[in-house]
Order: sequence, then structure tokens, then C-alpha cells
Amino acid sequence: MRPLKCLVALAAFIALGSAIPALAQSSVADFYRGKTITVVIGNPAGGSYDLYARLIARYLGAHMPGAPAVIVQNMPGAASLVAAGHVYNVAPQDGTVIAGLASTLAFQPLIDPEAARKIDPTKINWLPAPAAEGVVMLVRSDTPIKSVADLRARETLMATISPGMLPAVLAAVSNATLGTRIKAINGHPNLAASMMALERGEVDGYPSIPYDAIKRGYARQMDEGRYRVLVQFAAKKSPEYPDAPLITELVTKEADRQLLEIALGPLKGGYAFMAGPKVAPERVAALRAAFMETFADPKFLEDAARQTLTIAPQSGEAMEALVKEIYAMPPAVIERMRAIYRNGM
Repeated sequence: MRPLKCLVALAAFIALGSAIPALAQSSVADFYRGKTITVVIGNPAGGSYDLYARLIARYLGAHMPGAPAVIVQNMPGAASLVAAGHVYNVAPQDGTVIAGLASTLAFQPLIDPEAARKIDPTKINWLPAPAAEGVVMLVRSDTPIKSVADLRARETLMATISPGMLPAVLAAVSNATLGTRIKAINGHPNLAASMMALERGEVDGYPSIPYDAIKRGYARQMDEGRYRVLVQFAAKKSPEYPDAPLITELVTKEADRQLLEIALGPLKGGYAFMAGPKVAPERVAALRAAFMETFADPKFLEDAARQTLTIAPQSGEAMEALVKEIYAMPPAVIERMRAIYRNGM
């Protein structure tokens, strides 16, 4: 009889093990049913980050257990630090408030002591991103700047937003690794205002316009030859700009390569989304699964294509791994990046 009892016990254990995920899923569905998820957007309305967040919000609820309603709330400020700090420190830690953030946010505390006092990105529950980000540095074609060599030879004014945001960071890192003489003109509220300043001749260029943003808003100007692309910042080169090298192709020193690993981290992380650090694991898992299902939804993909938004998802786990990798960079490299940040303020 003993073997029979063992078999019965084993069968009961297996049945219990298979029931646990179902119970957790049921518990998550019970929690979210009738509730509302708020997506806090850390950037102003109208830009790429806002477009992605609003698009995801339209479809996310249908893929969440319990089918909650989903609303959006713009909370711009301090390169998305205001929104991230709200979700990290203020909002309920129950999975009903998440955030869509500027790509630099995850790495801002690495170089900015003020940001480090407000959030710890290594403790954030990162959610899947719809895509990595690729950007280019461009100038008006009526300037004498035709190459990186020209950027080294003369001071070039470029519109930027604030020291902690991607345009200023990439301009400063270009100066540090390539010897360029870019002067960042901070204070432009967003990409549109920066490009308007470029059109008016107030600046010579812009250091980090996304590939998709060019297609959405500046394709005609590119076709007319009004802009010249000089450098690409991305994991891989876009074939649309074959004459513009990746910045990683232009550096030869290991110290410069490591610095670029930090600077390009935000682009690899892409359009980042987060949940609070104390959200229950089963709800984090449900949010991550719902994001990935949303990114595969045919209607979502059709909507993204209409808005010229690239969808090439990466998981929340991949974002967590990237954050840990960047924060583990050698202290000397991190200090160099901090000095660049301080000098750019």
C-alpha cells in the first residue's frame, strides 16, 4: 500500500502545483476587475513618448486579467523624474499606477545625485518597452558642417532641452569621445521647439532626433535636402542613412567605448515603462504579459503603423538586465560620465 500512497501524494502535489498559477491569475483578475490603471506619462503631449504611451493605453486593458479601464495622465518635468518619482514614492504600490518615461530616466540617477535621492532604478519593476530607440544628429544643409571633422573644426550650436535629457547627453558625449565642439543650447521645451529653432536659423543642428520622428514630421524637409545627417546613435545602423556612421564606429579607445555604453544605454532601453518597486510579483507578471500581448495585437500593430511608430518589443526582464549592466560599469567610467553631466549643467 505504501507505493500507492506515495503515488496518490505525488498526484496531489502535482495538482496543487498546477493550480497555484491559476489561483494567482484568478486573484490578479479579481483585483483588477472594475479598477482603473493610470499610465503617468513623464513627457509633454505630442512627442514620441506620449504617442507610444497613449497607443499602449488604448489596448492594454483588454489584455489585462480583469479587463481594467486604462487612462493616461501627463506629468512632465525633470526628464521624466517627476513622473518616475511619483510612481516610485507617492502612488499606490498595487499595480494601478504605472509610468511611461523618457529613455534617459533609468540612467539619470547614475550621473545625477539629485535623481539618485528620489529613485533607485535597480529596484524598479521594469515593464516591456515597445521598441529600442535610434536617433541621428543632423544640421541644416546650408551650414558649412558636412562631417564629424567639421564638427571638430568649428563650434556648432545645437538645440537641447535640459542637461539630463538625451539631446544634451549625446552632444556632451560626442564632444568627449570625438573631440567635436558642439555647444548645447538648453531651454527648448521639446523636439518640435528645437526643430523650429533650427528652421529659424537660431541654431545649426539638433543632436538626437528619432528615426520615426523624422518620418512622421520631417520627411519632406529630408527629401528636399534641407537637413544633413552626420552621426547615428543606435544599436545598429539604419540603412536609410548609409553615409552617416554609428558613433561607436568612430571611437578607438576602450575608455571612450565604455563611456558610450553608458550614454547609449537609454537608447537600448528605449521607450521605458515602469511599475512601483513594491508591486506584488504576480501583478508585475500580469502587467508584463499584458504589455507583450498588446505588442502582438494585430489592431495595435495597425494603429502603430498608421502613426509611424516602430514596434520591436523587449521584455521587462531585458530592461532589468540592461540597468544592472550599466550600473556595474567601472567607477572611473561612471565618474567621467558624471563630470560630463556636471559640466553640461
